[in-house]
Amino acid sequence: MRTPSCSNALIGCACIVLLTMRPAIAQAADGRDGHFERLDLNRDGFLSYAEVSGEKSTAREFALYDANQDGKLSPEEFHKLKSVQSARRSGTYVSDSVIKHKVKAALVKSKDLQATGLHVETLRNVVTLTGEIGDAKQSERAVRLAEHVKGVRAVENKLTVMR
Repeated sequence: MRTPSCSNALIGCACIVLLTMRPAIAQAADGRDGHFERLDLNRDGFLSYAEVSGEKSTAREFALYDANQDGKLSPEEFHKLKSVQSARRSGTYVSDSVIKHKVKAALVKSKDLQATGLHVETLRNVVTLTGEIGDAKQSERAVRLAEHVKGVRAVENKLTVMR
């Protein structure tokens, strides 16, 4: 059985917990990101390269996640960058260079495909196939091979059919 002083102590503890969690609750409720806000030194709602240059991993990938190429990261672009970095740290992210090499290997290994004139580029797990290929059937085969590589989100077929 609880005494009144014990109940008052529990209420006091609960209030302290709620007051210390208030910033995190507010951030979750309104979508603000404390990390983003700390980096946004000029408080314009965007991050410039200069503002993120202190974080090597963020600065290194700045241009990749600046989707509209305006030289700034919006909160959404920054969140995407940080989400990918987090996934990469947890081992669930397959890098673009690994995907590119796996797609090239799959194309070269295929006996029914002339892959010597094909070029593969990968950006954010989207593979782009370019170059010249013998016929439409081979083009479709190249796309299918690329789609089956682990980590590929999509394949853009920009192959030129020669026949």
